[in-house]
Amino acid sequence: MLISARKEMPLAGRKAESERLRKAWSSEEAELIAIYGRRRIGKTYLIRSILQEKGGYMEVTGLKDGSMEEQLAIFSQSFQEIFFGGVPIQPMRTWNAAFQLFTAEMKKLRKNQKFVLFLDELPWLSTPKSGLLQALDHYWNTEWSKLSNLKVVLCGSAASWMLEHLIHAKGGLHNRITQRMHLQPFTLFETEIFLRGRGISLERAQIVELYMAFGGVPFYLKEAEKGKSAAQIINRACFSKNGTLRDEFERLFPSLFTHSEVHLGIFREISRQRSGMSRTELIEKLDLPSGGRFNQRIHELEEAGFITALIPYGNKRKEVFYRAIDEYCYFHSKWIAGAPKGIFTGSSSRYWEQKRGSPAWRAWAGYSFEGICLKHAESIRAALGIETIDCETGSWRFMPPKKAKEHGAQVDLLFDRSDGVITLCEIKHCESEFVIDKAYATELERKIEIFRKKHRTRKQVFLTMITTRGVAKNMYYGKFVHSDLTLDALF
Repeated sequence: MLISARKEMPLAGRKAESERLRKAWSSEEAELIAIYGRRRIGKTYLIRSILQEKGGYMEVTGLKDGSMEEQLAIFSQSFQEIFFGGVPIQPMRTWNAAFQLFTAEMKKLRKNQKFVLFLDELPWLSTPKSGLLQALDHYWNTEWSKLSNLKVVLCGSAASWMLEHLIHAKGGLHNRITQRMHLQPFTLFETEIFLRGRGISLERAQIVELYMAFGGVPFYLKEAEKGKSAAQIINRACFSKNGTLRDEFERLFPSLFTHSEVHLGIFREISRQRSGMSRTELIEKLDLPSGGRFNQRIHELEEAGFITALIPYGNKRKEVFYRAIDEYCYFHSKWIAGAPKGIFTGSSSRYWEQKRGSPAWRAWAGYSFEGICLKHAESIRAALGIETIDCETGSWRFMPPKKAKEHGAQVDLLFDRSDGVITLCEIKHCESEFVIDKAYATELERKIEIFRKKHRTRKQVFLTMITTRGVAKNMYYGKFVHSDLTLDALF
């Protein structure tokens, strides 16, 4: 049997996930591990880094849109290489036959000889009517769960499929998963570690700018080059003739969803609204029925990490709002999709470098920075020193009825604390120190007044400014601001 002797590759971040995998490997019981997360997030890399060099290891990767025969041929190829040194064997015609042969070889191993079976892109391997899941169910329950040296890893990018058919399955695999991992994009802190590990030293403002376009997706972040600014990196990756991320978006949705055009339409509509869209608004805009099919599509987009559902703070009707949270997809919708086609014909375009700093760029950067802060709310809590205080975290907006003389107001992020305080956070992206002038001071005063009036709260209200470069300490700062954080708080 072929045993891999490859050294473990260095990992950036993923400490908790790495520890869980090592613990599963060391356990004296059979393990059935389900890992899911969006395309390019590093699922395969994580498994290979932690488990490939530890002993027996067999990896089978599904073929997109492949037939059952093609998927079984891939399994057969890997099987004969691992157990028979590459000597051809008779074709496997069913998954039951494939797993029967695998089980027979597993029983020949010593009990202390651990083995990993890694089925990557399981949703692709499990073609319609192939019987793979039924065979997996049968062999896990009757044979594999008794083999204490066997660790089975099931991996897929289609999060909704993984949840429906494995983690929340109502059949034989129900409650059989021993480890469940939803691999998330890197945080800003993990992104910084990842870049440093590749010899790339960028200031944190540059890392945030890069994150606005790429998010925390490791495959995208690999586009960073030593000695290049964030704008130069984005320009080459997204706007040059051979840019890796120029057409990534076109492949992303079809790789995850069966009816990707519907998902794409929903995402694009949501991404057009800075503060998100209510469910009612979304259904009206898209002219879609509000039944189970729509709910399923929304759920799938949420599980894939493209949108998030929010109930605004104090919303008595509990109306759900949806907001686009995937940085790359929002960037593509805002900039790449609408870019002049001519800029993609050459490799030396400076399109993005020229756009950077424009009013449209500043508006986009402000929204993107706000979204990043919402994702890093726990880091902000820690920076404020309230991580041990129970909090309700949310955002808030008031839209007066049409023709009303009232002013509207919006709070980007707030913490309703159990110690009798509500911390309102104002988030501002700027390339220099932020200055509160008379007009903005009037806006802040009105916002706090409207918030107090609408919520009739007796709690102390504190205002925190979250900016990229800090806030100037002028007369208005002293009057309104109780604390301020820079982007360092997000790391």
